[in-house]
Amino acid sequence: MSREAETAPTALELRAVGHEYRGRGGWVPALEGIDVRLPQGEHLVVVGPSGSGKSTLLRIVAGFHPPARGAVAVNGRPVTGPGPDRGVVFQQPTLFPWLSVRANVEFGLRMTGVGRKERRERAMRQLELVGLADTARMRTYELSGGMRQRVAIARALAPDPAIVLMDEPFGALDALTRERMQEELRALWRLSGKTLMFITHDVDEAVHLGTRIIVLSARPGRIVFDESSDLPRLERPRADQGFVSLRERVAAAVREAAGASR
Repeated sequence: MSREAETAPTALELRAVGHEYRGRGGWVPALEGIDVRLPQGEHLVVVGPSGSGKSTLLRIVAGFHPPARGAVAVNGRPVTGPGPDRGVVFQQPTLFPWLSVRANVEFGLRMTGVGRKERRERAMRQLELVGLADTARMRTYELSGGMRQRVAIARALAPDPAIVLMDEPFGALDALTRERMQEELRALWRLSGKTLMFITHDVDEAVHLGTRIIVLSARPGRIVFDESSDLPRLERPRADQGFVSLRERVAAAVREAAGASR
């Protein structure tokens, strides 16, 4: 963790978070003993084998359902449900096809009572940030998959949340579009300084984007690897020798976690 991160205010805190859900055969453990303190402006990437509870953890932070145990706080305030302090981007953009691009970005602002003029100004500012200002009047079905996901990111940023939560947002994209979106997200982070929690199965993506990487074990998900990285702050992180070294360490932790589930 950098010196700046050590002194920065806490954006996200998870204290002894545990969770289980009801399956056909009874209660299924999902998470256990998750402790995380994330300073403002950092990128937390969560990776792990399938079924390790990554998306469950994100949904708990989003406030979609409460943890069975432990506590979650964003900017020092307990999470008791969804709120404008957390923007969420899913694997699929989940946009409204009957609305224009700008109206999609304005939607959350309209739901919280922001006036029409301010809604429009803030939506256009976010569309400019993601490079889509010229699409404001278009319908979302006229856009490519990568462009739709950029609209979803703009919508998440429009309410100026304390943290942006991304659940495998590039998982459905082709390899070239995915790599381009990763670079655009890095550039957006440098411009906005937003705190990020990012879920992925992709070790390379985790190392490329994360200033903090945690690996969850097989069910119930526990943190089995936790390491900070300065690589995302570099202009070309994949060219750094440390990239290969960290990628191997993360991959080894994921392989071990996956092997333990068999």
